[in-house]
This record gives sequence, structure tokens and C-alpha cells, in this order.
Amino acid sequence: MNKTNKKIRLESHTIPTKYKIEIKPDMDAFVFSGKETIKININKKIKQITLHSKDIDIETVKIYNKGKNNEQFASKISYNIKKETATFSFKKEIKKGSYELSIIFSGIISDTLRGFYKSKYHIDGEEKYIATTQFEATDARRAFPCFDEPAHKATFLVSFMVKDNYEVISNTLPISIDKHESGLKIINFSETPKMSTYLLAFIIGEFEYIEGKTKEGVEIRVFTTKGKKHQAKFALDVAIKSLEFYNEYFNIPYPLPNLDMIAIPDFESAAMENWGAITYRETAILVDEEHTSLVNKQWVATVVAHEIAHQWFGNLVTMHWWTDLWLNEGFASYMEKVCTDTLFPHWKIWDLHLGSARYKSAIEIDGLASSHPVEVEVHHPDEISEIFDMVSYEKGTAIIRMLALYIGEDKFKEGLSYYLKKHIYKNTKTLDLWQAFEKSSKKPVAKMMSSWTKQMGFPIIKETYKDDKCILSQERFFSSRVIRNKSKDKSLWQIPLVYKNTKGEEKLILIDKKSTFLNDKIKKLNSGDQSFLKVIHSEKTLDKIKKDIKENHLSIPDRINILRDIFSLAEGGYIKTSEALGLSLEFKNEKEYSVASELASGLIKISNLIDNEIVRNKMKSHILYVFKPIAQEIGFDKKTEDRNEDILLRSLVISLCGGSGDKEIIKEAKKIFDNRINKTIDKDIKSTIYGIVAKNGGQKEWKTFYEMYKSEEMHEEKERLTGAISLFKDKKILEKTLRFAISKDVKPQDAPFIIAKTWSNHEGRDATWKFLKDNWDTILKRYGEGGHFLSKLISPLKNHTKREDLIDIKKFFKGHTVPGGERTLLQAYEKIESNIAWIKDDMKDIENWLNKNY
Repeated sequence: MNKTNKKIRLESHTIPTKYKIEIKPDMDAFVFSGKETIKININKKIKQITLHSKDIDIETVKIYNKGKNNEQFASKISYNIKKETATFSFKKEIKKGSYELSIIFSGIISDTLRGFYKSKYHIDGEEKYIATTQFEATDARRAFPCFDEPAHKATFLVSFMVKDNYEVISNTLPISIDKHESGLKIINFSETPKMSTYLLAFIIGEFEYIEGKTKEGVEIRVFTTKGKKHQAKFALDVAIKSLEFYNEYFNIPYPLPNLDMIAIPDFESAAMENWGAITYRETAILVDEEHTSLVNKQWVATVVAHEIAHQWFGNLVTMHWWTDLWLNEGFASYMEKVCTDTLFPHWKIWDLHLGSARYKSAIEIDGLASSHPVEVEVHHPDEISEIFDMVSYEKGTAIIRMLALYIGEDKFKEGLSYYLKKHIYKNTKTLDLWQAFEKSSKKPVAKMMSSWTKQMGFPIIKETYKDDKCILSQERFFSSRVIRNKSKDKSLWQIPLVYKNTKGEEKLILIDKKSTFLNDKIKKLNSGDQSFLKVIHSEKTLDKIKKDIKENHLSIPDRINILRDIFSLAEGGYIKTSEALGLSLEFKNEKEYSVASELASGLIKISNLIDNEIVRNKMKSHILYVFKPIAQEIGFDKKTEDRNEDILLRSLVISLCGGSGDKEIIKEAKKIFDNRINKTIDKDIKSTIYGIVAKNGGQKEWKTFYEMYKSEEMHEEKERLTGAISLFKDKKILEKTLRFAISKDVKPQDAPFIIAKTWSNHEGRDATWKFLKDNWDTILKRYGEGGHFLSKLISPLKNHTKREDLIDIKKFFKGHTVPGGERTLLQAYEKIESNIAWIKDDMKDIENWLNKNY
């Protein structure tokens, strides 16, 4: 770790307690002026004060102590661009005590989607703007000079001078609106709770809203740009029910009288948990009952539940420093599922989670030597932004789920409530949480959980027998055979493990040694897929499992788990890939979406290794053999008896069969698409239909999608269309897609996803890499300020499979920076090395298996 980065934290002798901030935005010139007074406590004699400031012009600074004649102006204001700080120097020594620091400043309303930025939209062809904020993790300093670290909690009094036609939304409710000079008004907001700077928010624009109340009387409003409030009803309903659920679950009432949720047309992530003023990307909050798919509806419910969970985990109690980010994100990700599963039990949220791309991503990243611990030491803002990944979110979820399993649900809830009440309005470290659970459960939680949070990776458990006694041995799992073959890693975990024995009994044990003897006969390890690990079952046990699959005696989580493990073992070189392909035959008639999704993911990963067209076509034949019977049975049309799983399954299997060249399905998809004017395509198969048409289309179809995109206003539909134009097979057309991605037609928030999806298309791999090299300066200018965009954009690098590609990629990035994406780059290098070794070791094995079966 760079030594300079270690010194990036502020000194601890100056402590803010209250901010009074006045902002005057100019919505025409996109600049703002501001004045703030920060109440501070100084606990040593000083002549300098350093705080955070980035892209802010500070005009004057003075410090004074009310009632004492000791006011003095800063004699010098100096900036450290690397540390993103401003230092105020004073001629006279400042003694210990309480002071007020007054600062006059100005800045720009940027277009970076960070700090204080502008968001553009259109109404009836007229261009409109919102000015909004995104401060997490380290961007409050772009809007006002501040002590921009989570532990520097304070209260905030904010006011805004705006034109009469604008509304302002902030964390609390307005206490007064005063008329000012011609056409202006001053809106004063009530004081916030004690909170971190990254949770402050203000949004200025022209809105409409709908509202409701919880049974406890909290007013909830959902704000949209004009003409969209009818799409806010579902999110409002979920928010009301979620807030009521958490009030009861945590046994701590939500502390504010209001909770606002705001749909922002331009937004980097899905949402941001600003206390009392949660901001969202439109696709993460708006639901049009006629046009929104079930997948997106589930996404909206999950995101709303996640952000409201943060009002306790993150806002009420906040991590001391970003090293413990997982305390925020892991718990919010866990609680979102607990809450959503309660509100929508028919969705089977936990099954969907286990088969989800997000969970797979956590496992994939953490199987690498270049992963990071859940508790990861970070310093610079670029390092901080990189840990907002699936290790923090979904591995965090998994280990919390294991903890609940280990101590029991009642003790888990009791410990959570104790932790929140003890540390209310304060900052914590991970150990504080473990101590709360130890108090509630009387179990050695810290010892057990530290093995999961302080070291990276996760274990693989191997089942063997000696003298008819079962031995369970553990070692670190690596998804790369290259790393595994040279690793000397001796990590051990304390593992809560549920297994099912041959009598059908489920038992919970704690494995804390390299090898553990078990006086029992195993039917299935990791029953219910409740532990974050991999398993190599003995041949005898695997035969029993295969029998249970055939007879449909294995639960959904166990079927997901078996498939996930078998494909991972093949990738890591623990078994031959033909074994995984062989097991996939047992799932020919799989009718559960989450299981089918896991199976599809494994087969597509193997397919993406294959460059030989004859072998690729045989792989497509295998995919059709497994999925076509279900596609034929379920059909294109919805049925009255459809379960939610059937709606999701239909889209998946039709997409797989159409993408694998099934002529009947392609013909029907094209027919449905061509007839879309006369008969609207069903919202739940739209993406699938578009995708099949694109994969089998040319310039004419691309132009059709482009014209549809240009005339479309609903963002969910725009995402479907950009997803489709990333799937063409023709290289020239894909180059056109890539140029379109960085054109003025596409919002900067959407371009990285179009580029990444085109890159993930096997046919677009080389074209996208060339495009990125040719346009890197443009990409860097847009997204090089840090944040999450660059890491998301370059993630598909991992799909490359050739040595010459790896050499070229390393050569390129040796001379080009990737701010906030360095760790993603290292992970991509490791994955490419792994792919190369996998192909070398197993391609003949794959070919032989496919030739034998097709």
C-alpha cells in the first residue's frame, strides 16, 4: 500500500458538530455559490485547519468564538489536489475550545454524476434539468468544504435560494419558505439527525409526487419528473411496507417524520440511501404495470428494501471508516432479501438470490488470488470506490446468513437490535457487531466470523472415507488452476455447515480444523446451500445425489448448489469439464427458473471458451437438448396458471434456444417482432424477442432498434433496446453499436453497460477491445474521475481466452491508467490466465464429450 495513501486521513484534533449551509444554484449557467458555518471543537493548539475540498473555489475563511473578540481570517488557503483537501493557515494560534468556521465558496454543477451534478431530461421536446447530489463515498467535498469522513458525524441545517418554479428536496422537511428578490425564494430545512457527510442530499428541479403514510405515521413521498408519477405507485407501496417491517424487525423506530424517494434521470448506480431523501436511477424505482417486466419489478422491490434497510444500517449506525463498508452493504443486502421475502413470499427471493448473477459474481471474484477480504484496508478515494463490489455486498450477505444459521434467528435479531441501540448515531467497527452477537448468543462469534471477514477467499470441503469413517478436509478454493497449482495458502475457516445424512436428517456442525472426522453417512453436504463454500463430494455420495436429481428429491437450493459447484470445480481443474457436462444431462427437464439459470450460466461459460465453429455448434446442440423440451412445453404465450417462476423460465429457455440456432423458435420470435404494431409484445419476453431478432438480424434490424430507441421515453424499454443492439453477430454492426454507445444519443450513465454487453458477446470481443483502445481518452475523460463506471466497463476483459490478447491488454494498460479499476484489471489478468490454462487442459476433453453425445 502506498505510504502517501496511509496519510490521507484528516487529523483528529478538529471535530465538526454542526454545519449551517446556504446554497444558491444558477440552473442556467450550472454554477453555484455557497456560504457555510461549521461548528467545530479543537482539542489542541493549532495554526492550521485542514478539511476536504475538491473542485471548489474558496473565497474567504474566518474562525471565531462567539462572545469573544478573537475573530481572524485565514492568511493563506492552500490546496492538496492529490489528497483532495484545503488547508487554512492563521497568523494567530488557535487555542483549544469550541469555534465557528465560516467559509464563502463557489463551484460548478458538473455533469460527472458525482458531487453536485446536473441531470437532463425532456418534456414534450423541451430540454429540462435537475441539479442533484451523489456524495457517497467521498464526494460531499465537491459541493461544500467539509470533514468528509464517515466518523466526522454532525448535524446539518441547509437552505437554498432558487427560482420560484423550482422545488428543493433534502434530508428533512422545509420549516420555512421566504420570498426574496424578484422571482426567487429561500427554502430553509429543519436540522438533520447527527450523520456523516456522505448522507447529505439536495435535489433541485420541477417534480410531481405521490404520497402515503406508514401505520406509525411516517410520511413517504415518491418524486418523479412530470408525467411519471403514475409509475411510482409500486415503489411507494413497497416503501411503506418495508419501513413498517424494519421498524418491527429492528425494534427501533425510524427517527424522521418523512422519507422521500426521488427518481433521477441520470444516476451512476441503482440508488443512494441519503437519510430521508433516497435517490434512484429511474429503472430502480419506476414501474409501469403495462410495460414493466417481472424481473424489473422484483429489482425495484429489492432496491427499495435495500435502501430503506440502510436507514438503520449505515445511517443510524455508520461504519467508522470504509474498511468496514461491508457493515453497510452486506447487512443491507441481507436485510433486503429478508424483507422482500416477507412481502412477496411467492417470488422465492432466496432461490432467485442463489441463482443470481450478483451472487455468482461474488463467488467468482472471491475465488481469485486477487480478491480482497470483506474487511479491506483502503485509503484513497479510488481504492474506496473499488470495494463497492459483490464481495462487500453478496459475500457479505452470505456470511451474515451463515451467522444467523450458527446462532439461530431469535438470537440474531436480538443481537442486531442490541447493536443498533447501543451505537445509535455513532460509528462502529466490525468487532462491535460481533460483540453484540456474542452477548445475545453466548457463542464465540468474533473468532468464527473473523475467519470470514479478515482473510480473502473461501474454503472447498472435500469428503473422503477412511475405515468407513467420513473425513471432511478444508483448503482455500481457487477458480484458477494456475494459482491453485502453485499456491501455498494455508488459510482455515470456522465453517457452520449443514449436512443431510442417509437417514434424511439435517445436522449443523462447526468445522474449525484442517480435517474433521464425522461419525455419520453423508447424503449431501451444504444442505440448503447455506454456507459460502464449495464441496467435492465422494463418488459414492455424488451417485446418491444424481439419483435424487433424477427422482426430483433434491431441493431447489441444493440443485443450484450442485450445479454451481460442479462447473466451478471444472473451471478450477479439480475435475474434468466432461464431468460437469455429463451432470448437466440430468437436468434436461428442469422446470425451476433459478436452477435452469444456474445450469445455463455454467454451459455458456464453457461455450465462451470455444472458438472452433464446429465445436461451438455441437455445444449449441447440447444446450438445445437440455432446454428445448421445456421451451416447447412452456411456449411463447402466458398461461393463467403460470407461476412467477414460469414467467421467468419462459424468457430464459426461449432465449437460450433462439441463441443456439433453433429455427422454429427464431421464426416465431421474428413473427412476434414483425407483428408488434398490431399486437404488443408481452413485457416479460420483450428482451428475449429483441435478443433473438438481433442475433439473427442485420443492418435493417439494427436500424429498426435504433429508431425505436430514439422515439422511446421509458428508460426500461431503452435498456431492452440497447441490450439487443449489443447482441448482433456481424462485426461491422457491433462497431456501429459501440460508436452509438458514446454518441450524444446515449446518456453517459448507460454507455458503459452497452460497451460491456457488446464485449461480453463472443462475436464482439475483439471489436470491443479495439474500440476501447482507440477511444480510451474519451472513456477516461468521461469516467476517469473514479466511481464505479470504469471497473464495470472493463470487467468483460476476463472473458478473453488467448495468450496474444493478454499480452496486448497488459501492454496497453502499462501505459494507460484505470482510476478506480486497478483491482478489476488484476482480476481480469488472473481470469484470462485461468481461461488459457482451462482451454489447454480440457478443450480436447470437451470436444471428445461433445463428439460422443452429438
